[in-house]
Amino acid sequence: MKRLAVRALLILALAACTRAISEPEDPHWGKQPCAHCAMLVSTRRYAAEGTLDGGERLFFDDVGCLVAWERDHPKRFAHAWAHDDANGWIPLQAARFNSGEATPMDFGFVAVRGGAELTIDDVRTRVLARLSSSALENVR
Repeated sequence: MKRLAVRALLILALAACTRAISEPEDPHWGKQPCAHCAMLVSTRRYAAEGTLDGGERLFFDDVGCLVAWERDHPKRFAHAWAHDDANGWIPLQAARFNSGEATPMDFGFVAVRGGAELTIDDVRTRVLARLSSSALENVR
């Protein structure tokens, strides 16, 4: 009976951990470094977040930094979100983006819940193109 109770508690603990990584959390605003560029994540409007399968949570000061991190790492996010100033965290695949704003790393994309036409795939394409062209300029 005691073993059964211990197993049940372990299963519940594992389930709680799984749920925890599938929900966004706020970083320590103004204290948490961006996982890509190491600037502090301080402006909610531009923030992004991703969790890895092992439960590690990464925060970004700019959605472009999230895309750059994805490019540089073989690990994939189990879950990812962008922050909309008005509505809080939005699942990355559901978010839409406006472009042309002065964001922390000047990628220029701001998440909104609706009303914008750019998807995260559009943002990835534009950020990766920009990173590729700037890498070529650095070689010259």
